[in-house]
Amino acid sequence: MKTVRILAIGAVIGMWFASCGDSYFDVDLEQNIKTEQAYSNAQDVQNGMIGAFYSLGTYRFYGRDVVALGDMASDLAQASASSGHYLSIYQYTFSDTDGDIEDIWNYGYKTIDKCVRTIKGGKEVLAKTEELKLDGNEEIMVKMAIAECYALRALSTFTLTNIFGLPYQNGKNNSQLGVPLLIDEPLQPFVNTERKTVEECYAQILSDIASAKEYYVDDKYLPGENAFFFNMSAINALEARVYLYMGKYAEAKKAAQEALKLLKNGDNYALPSNDIYVSSWSSIAVNDETIFSISKTDDDNLSANALNTLYGSYKGSVTNILKDFFGENDIRAQVLNVYAFKYQGTSTAQAVSNIPVFRKSEMYLILAECNAQMDAIDEAKKALFYTAKRDTDIESADDLPATKEDLLSFVADERVRELYLEGHRWFDARRTGMKLDVKGGNAKNFDVAKFVYPIPAGEINAGFGVVQNKGWEDNLPE
Repeated sequence: MKTVRILAIGAVIGMWFASCGDSYFDVDLEQNIKTEQAYSNAQDVQNGMIGAFYSLGTYRFYGRDVVALGDMASDLAQASASSGHYLSIYQYTFSDTDGDIEDIWNYGYKTIDKCVRTIKGGKEVLAKTEELKLDGNEEIMVKMAIAECYALRALSTFTLTNIFGLPYQNGKNNSQLGVPLLIDEPLQPFVNTERKTVEECYAQILSDIASAKEYYVDDKYLPGENAFFFNMSAINALEARVYLYMGKYAEAKKAAQEALKLLKNGDNYALPSNDIYVSSWSSIAVNDETIFSISKTDDDNLSANALNTLYGSYKGSVTNILKDFFGENDIRAQVLNVYAFKYQGTSTAQAVSNIPVFRKSEMYLILAECNAQMDAIDEAKKALFYTAKRDTDIESADDLPATKEDLLSFVADERVRELYLEGHRWFDARRTGMKLDVKGGNAKNFDVAKFVYPIPAGEINAGFGVVQNKGWEDNLPE
């Protein structure tokens, strides 16, 4: 996989990344750095983990492009021809050389490769605990870094699988091609790397989640604000989302419950105030809704590369389709009515907003959907009321639908109202088989579940075994 090779992170290299943006060294140099040289102590391993978080959060991956695709490729958001930013994704006029698609692929694998290197290096450091004279805290630091990288690799593999592979189908063999897997060894020069099946990809994702839990020690050992790292609640939240996409509702419900139990007041069904909801989109402060967010600050100097800018000065906007989901007394519509989009920046930097990856509300919506799918109607209504009461016309769970079919329809709509512009809609349509009116409503009944993005041409042309999604152009919306 020639186009996604990166360099292993050591202590000095980690600081270099923090100061030099998205630059990276020449492929030959990076392949010559041996793990034992890059990871020789606990701090090196933690720096490797921080480097992996940096790659996840760059605008070329989860810090903008993945989230933007989830809405711009759906029926909820639209790009502007006057700016041209994300226009090909919105209009479905991209090719296999599209820069945004290529960035998602490349930076997804940058993240994965850094995780593989850090996991491998961290285990080698642990194996030399006595030789290196690691104290108890240093040993925990290494274990926590390994846990974080397993979780990051799971999230990144899950994301790439759902963009470049067809959806998982419960009860099927899922032999459709997913993405290449990096497991025990990082990328090597001139080595063929074949795509695995979606079944194999999901098995590896779940294995990584299990490994993250195995190495995790305690949230208090994270090197900063817990909500900006893969805390244990976030690991369970990822597991809940993965099982939901697999259609394994009992497992998804259990994981969502575990995620909520680990949060302060997480499982008491108490919703943060409407004022907190409205103000949270113009603040980078952590609140009771936060499970895991990608942290952004004024020092990041995001400017043109921010998700905010895409919906701000680059004139991306929500569609009338989205606006029609809201009742006139829904507090979430106030955000749209005042700001016209979601991410507002701070009082000192318009381009700066945290990017929510997992929120408490998503877990309650997963509980609602899973309970409805398993015919636990009252439990589904109780969980659904958590977010539905943001519409002040809904005063109790009794105001919600009473049948399975109507509840599931309401949940799908409620996910729009609660999670719009957070990158879920396109993926929700694929996993449920929902058909969308895309291109601003001009392309009707687009079957998203049959569509898959092309593997970037640069990867195919590198000649190291990655094959294209055959006939992907045949399923573009008309």
